[in-house]
Amino acid sequence: MKKMSIFEKMGLMMNRGFTMKNFVMTAVAMAVVQSVSAQVGITQVIPLQLGNQGTELQVVFDGLPVQPKAYQLEGPTRLILDFEGANNKLTNNDIIVNSAEISNIDAQVDNERSRLTIHLKQHGAFTTRTEGNSFILKVSPELETPVAVPSNIISQPITTKANGLSNIGFERGAQGEGLVNIQLLSSSTPVDVQQQGSKVVIRLLGSKVPTNLARRLNVNDFATPVSSIDAYNEGSNGVIVIQPTGSYEYMAYQAEDKLTISVKRPVENNAAVKRNAQNYSGKKISLDFQDIEVRRVLQLLADFTDVNLVAADSVQGQITIRLKEVPWDQALDIILKSKNLDKRRNGNVIWIAPVSELIKAEEDEAKAQAQSVKLAPIQTDYIQLNYAKVADIEKLITTRNRSSTNSGGTSASTNSDELTGSLLSPRGSISSDIRTNTLIVNDTAQKIDEIRKMINLIDIPVKQVMIEARVVRATNTFSKDLGVKWGVASKNSNFLVAGSRSSLSTLSNSDTTQYSDLSDNVSVDLGVSNASGQISFGLINFSNFMLDLELSASEAEGLTEIVSTPKVLTADKQKALIKSGVQIPYQTTSGTTSGTTTSTEFKDAVLQLEVTPSITPDGKVNMQLNIAKDALDSYAQNGEAIISTNQITTNVLIDDGETVVLGGVFESTKGDAVTKIPLLGDLPYVGRLFRKTEKQDDKNELLIFVTPRIVNDNTSTNR
Repeated sequence: MKKMSIFEKMGLMMNRGFTMKNFVMTAVAMAVVQSVSAQVGITQVIPLQLGNQGTELQVVFDGLPVQPKAYQLEGPTRLILDFEGANNKLTNNDIIVNSAEISNIDAQVDNERSRLTIHLKQHGAFTTRTEGNSFILKVSPELETPVAVPSNIISQPITTKANGLSNIGFERGAQGEGLVNIQLLSSSTPVDVQQQGSKVVIRLLGSKVPTNLARRLNVNDFATPVSSIDAYNEGSNGVIVIQPTGSYEYMAYQAEDKLTISVKRPVENNAAVKRNAQNYSGKKISLDFQDIEVRRVLQLLADFTDVNLVAADSVQGQITIRLKEVPWDQALDIILKSKNLDKRRNGNVIWIAPVSELIKAEEDEAKAQAQSVKLAPIQTDYIQLNYAKVADIEKLITTRNRSSTNSGGTSASTNSDELTGSLLSPRGSISSDIRTNTLIVNDTAQKIDEIRKMINLIDIPVKQVMIEARVVRATNTFSKDLGVKWGVASKNSNFLVAGSRSSLSTLSNSDTTQYSDLSDNVSVDLGVSNASGQISFGLINFSNFMLDLELSASEAEGLTEIVSTPKVLTADKQKALIKSGVQIPYQTTSGTTSGTTTSTEFKDAVLQLEVTPSITPDGKVNMQLNIAKDALDSYAQNGEAIISTNQITTNVLIDDGETVVLGGVFESTKGDAVTKIPLLGDLPYVGRLFRKTEKQDDKNELLIFVTPRIVNDNTSTNR
């Protein structure tokens, strides 16, 4: 039998059809080959389309081929080949393939390796082999049947781990979440996790659920969002269905051969958790790594995000992790937590190191900063304020400085000299000159710069607001009166019942003096007071007497509108008050032992506008308003003045320059009155001579308007 060289054995092993799908492709590497080919380089990448058989990539070296480490990433689907110790001697690093399986290839190189990133159009089966100085990768649309090995050739068998499921467990997490633990037979078992409607579905691709695990688990007693877990087989795939209750969110992660599905309530329902929750907004990525170095994973994330990742020398170890469609920053946090690492970000650079190392570095930095403050020279600076009051700024600085000490005057920290959060250092002091509105600061240059920065933000002109109010009172009155007077006059009789003296004297043909002794008493006196018009009739005129009839009528209608417009200008968040009116005097009496004492007191009857405006960041005006309009109504029997008050107190938010109606009062008074002589006034037709009719219809309306205007530097205050 012909003996085979080590390279022929390796090529035969690759021809056995070693494949992978949706998980990391296991690198076929041999130490002897790596040592021989450490200085080789990639000279060509030749794509070859095989029709419906797939696509082959021939990676040509200038020496013995280097066996790569391979990884597959999702979103988008890529296959990464890392050739350790190989140089990149390609003339073109962007190779266009455009086959049914591969779109293009990117070539990269650094001090440690050459990398080929193969952009795939779809999932497929991968086979590799070595021929001479070429490494050949074949991407097929489906898994190929392994090539049969002739019986007369003895080859070294390739051992693989069995795929499948060994156990399904459940437990409650520390935050009340439900943790579904799926124990796989190997870390290379292909698993697909998806959310379908209200369920989370896990499919074991090509592996079935054992008979003893195909059942339903009722986990309601654990008081988590998960109510049940169903495991069954669907064709050649095993299916695990997680049924949560209510709203939920889940996360799937894998460490070695253990797949964990975490199901919890949304963090929005818990305010404390919401404040501490991480908001991940990075581009989503899928990772599928087996036994890979942590530093290598960090390098892949850096290449994916274009973020500079700097790992400390103490970042070591390997990790097996599987994440699907998660933000890259969340994937980074998961990797760091699993290896007890943490990160610090400064701009576009992220420093990664063990937690203890980061804490020690920050403590050293704080001590160095405190020491620099302690040893820095003291300077004196004079800061003149433009708009703010020097006493207010001094109080603000000293109050903040004292907040770092306890009530006994000593620092709350063990080292008071290391306090760097205050505006003044422990050695600093501040004083003020009220006459020139100047601050005098003695402190280090760094602290003086901080104080100046604060003053530049605070010492600015305060915006002003012009508030204009309109108090409108409209009155509409209507009245109508109709009455009658009539009587009989005689010349020769002492029995006198007479009508209007002027009427009788005018209607008679005799001298007016003959009726001069007649009084105004009439038989029927239902006339209108202050009538607008009178009509008198002499109905019967004989020589000795006359029947007199006098009709009087009045109709009045009035429309009145009173407008009061107070205005006031004030600064933002400062109260303003304007009044206009009179003080009404009235007398009061009080009894004492010596007698009765009379005193004069006063009541205000004024138009008043009191307002406190507050300008919001979006340019609106929030106002606390008190508007009042008082007037004298009448006097009480004891002489005290009775004041009619119209007042409104409210808090409103209005746009700049907008006019709004704050409120109003509408009053309506209607009345009909009839004065008549009993019985005679009820007679039809004739009864009108024995009754008087009065009608009244009054309407009063009060409206209050307000308009705020923000006064800018270039706006006149008389606008």
